[in-house]
Amino acid sequence: MTNQSEMTNYLQTFVEGMISSGVEQAVISPGSRSTPLALLLHRQEKIDTFIEVDERSAAFFALGLSKASLKPVVLLCTSGTAAANYYPAICEAKASYIPLIILTTDRPPELRQVGAPQAMDQLHLFQNHVKEFIEMAIPEGTKMMLDYAYWQGMRATDTACQTPKGPVHLNFPLREPLLPDLNRSLTTEKTTEIISGKQQLSEEQLIKFVDAWQGKKGVLIVGGSHTPEEAEVFIELAETLNWPVLSDPLANITSCSKNSPLIMSYADLFIQEVEMIQYPEVVVRFGMLPISKNTMFWLHSLNEMTKIYFVDETGEWQDQLKQTQVAIQAEEQTFAKAIIKRATVQTSDLWCSQWMDWQETTDQHLMKLSEMNTLCETSASILVHKKMTKNGQLFVSNSNAIRFLDRFSTPENNHYQLFGNRGINGIDGIVSTALGMCATHPACQNILLIGDLAMYHDMNGLLLAKRYNLPLTIVLLNNNGGGIFSFLSQRQLEVEDFEPLFGTPIDLDFSLVAQLYEAEYVKAESLEQLGLLLEATQRKPKFQIIEVVGDRQENVLLYERLMAGLKEKLGKNK
Repeated sequence: MTNQSEMTNYLQTFVEGMISSGVEQAVISPGSRSTPLALLLHRQEKIDTFIEVDERSAAFFALGLSKASLKPVVLLCTSGTAAANYYPAICEAKASYIPLIILTTDRPPELRQVGAPQAMDQLHLFQNHVKEFIEMAIPEGTKMMLDYAYWQGMRATDTACQTPKGPVHLNFPLREPLLPDLNRSLTTEKTTEIISGKQQLSEEQLIKFVDAWQGKKGVLIVGGSHTPEEAEVFIELAETLNWPVLSDPLANITSCSKNSPLIMSYADLFIQEVEMIQYPEVVVRFGMLPISKNTMFWLHSLNEMTKIYFVDETGEWQDQLKQTQVAIQAEEQTFAKAIIKRATVQTSDLWCSQWMDWQETTDQHLMKLSEMNTLCETSASILVHKKMTKNGQLFVSNSNAIRFLDRFSTPENNHYQLFGNRGINGIDGIVSTALGMCATHPACQNILLIGDLAMYHDMNGLLLAKRYNLPLTIVLLNNNGGGIFSFLSQRQLEVEDFEPLFGTPIDLDFSLVAQLYEAEYVKAESLEQLGLLLEATQRKPKFQIIEVVGDRQENVLLYERLMAGLKEKLGKNK
């Protein structure tokens, strides 16, 4: 058997191992050293492949595929700096628990550290940002090594999918010739069934928590990313206990179509302004902290009279406030459903009534603001939320876009899925990740809400939409710069310092960007026009950019006017 045949059998067997653990999609960035794996993946009928020459965009696209499909996705690139371009997306995948299988190809040991071209140290390249690193053996054709290849493919994929989910990196040293023998096929196909359970508590432990919570003045905090179906379970838990629920936008509490007066969607606006007569006896947190800084400050202000429970299915102690008094390591949905089943005593309505009053007061005040009825970045963001259709998908960028949704969106009867990259909270790779989301369910309504700087950071990703006919509607909030800094302490700086360092105007004509990537382009002139354009995406998805021209200072003035009014209407300054 030739080296070429041995390599082919070895790599084919590895791919079969990944398939047995659930791999169905792969994103390939072409290169020389990765040729054999690229060809075998591309020709594998059980794997859908996408080609993206920009490795940075490719990695975020794979991230989006995995987010939307809830399945492991393969990333493949050649040797050298190609893999280094994966780094931002891998950091995000690790922090947001997304199962990626990163395959990097490499020079064999004899060509390392001897000045060979396109050779660099790829061992442990991603450090602690992957769950595991595996340096694969040089391909051999023995039965022992074929079993090894299959086992590594299967095990690495399963490792990525185990709680806490995350990326796994395998490095393949390959010798030339790099063209596989495409006439060969595996003599036997192995299959392995993997059965796993959910981490859950005993009956005695569950009853202990039910007794400690039911009837008490409590608050439910839901962070992290969840499906609408999972969000409905958290709302049911809140209703079972009769507690207010505060959440992150990505928890999909306000987009799961289940309305409840216990959903405190305006908590970020009112929670620091109210005179709280009754404080919670119990706070139960699920997952990471929500995006709201005001909610975080409120939690931090609670004294030892409030007992804080943290349901942490990852076991990673992601508690930046370090307030947890009881850590519960159990699968979130299983645990929540178990409490719902066993709790029989609700907390008095007097506890929730003050929260509902704050929510209602905030809502009434918002309705009176004239700015909410004219086109601006805030009103446009709210309208995007309202115009999402059933089973649609909305990807929201970091910085201002997600904060607009966090502060102002209320439950709607539309049951859609909201996605974002909130692991590291960067603005890189947003377009590519959203396109990965779109590629998973292209027939439904797919919207990206994004600012101009985040759009600029990842314009390369638009090539994926053009190449694969991905019908993503991009609602572009363009205030010509970094609008988020106008809300932060940097705003106190003089203009000559603020503008170049934080305002960072880019002065781009996005109609030309649309033309370059063959997207339709519309500049929205009114809230009514934007509404009609969004309604059209419900009926016929297409690749387009809808630009909403905003003003950084206008965003701040609206927020300040809103908060000044709330201070007058709510408790502290009465």
